[in-house]
Amino acid sequence: MDHASRSCRFALALLGAGLAMPAVAQTRDDGALWLGYFASGRFGTKESALGDFRWWLEAQDRQRDEGEHFDLGIIRPGLGYALTDRITLWAGYAWVPTDAVRREPFDEHRVWQQLTLNFPTEGFTLQWRNRLEQRFIEDASETGWRLRELLKVTVPVTEDKRLFVSLWDELFFDLNDTAWGQRAGFRQNRAFAGLGWFADEARAISFEAGYVNQWIDRRDEDRLNHALAIWC
Repeated sequence: MDHASRSCRFALALLGAGLAMPAVAQTRDDGALWLGYFASGRFGTKESALGDFRWWLEAQDRQRDEGEHFDLGIIRPGLGYALTDRITLWAGYAWVPTDAVRREPFDEHRVWQQLTLNFPTEGFTLQWRNRLEQRFIEDASETGWRLRELLKVTVPVTEDKRLFVSLWDELFFDLNDTAWGQRAGFRQNRAFAGLGWFADEARAISFEAGYVNQWIDRRDEDRLNHALAIWC
């Protein structure tokens, strides 16, 4: 079996694991639209004193109810340090204005720390992201701790490697209970399948579009969102 076949089989197995959601008695299905802008880079040249330092900027807009109503937004800046060419440490802040289905709109603030690892592979790219978040809700005193684990695979489908398949799965684990509603345990899963395209030969600018399956555990009625995602 060649490398391309093995990489495709691995990617399909990853997506299948993500879509295998726990059985629930009551689930609310909804269509959604997720738009996002992601940028990251290096401070200075690779050989300079700041060559190992990184910056990160992210902005997202998510619409629920078949894309008709605002659900939440995210502004997430961060700073990183590359320990090696394949391992980077990150830390940053996120502002998350939210208009939830069954509560008044509120602002959430997050402090986050992250470790990303890019594994050496042939025929595809494999990335593992570990993120720890401290969540603060306005007018609430307790801090919610959350762990997020993401595994992403990208597989080139053209000879110049500018067109690619993108697959990832992310697990969310709440680490403590809070009075404002967080409950310890496995609380969310996101699985994505789509296509991407590098806009330049250096592969520094990319666009991705595809489907996100988001399962969220709720006390009374779980949510299963089917989102069209467009990212650049």
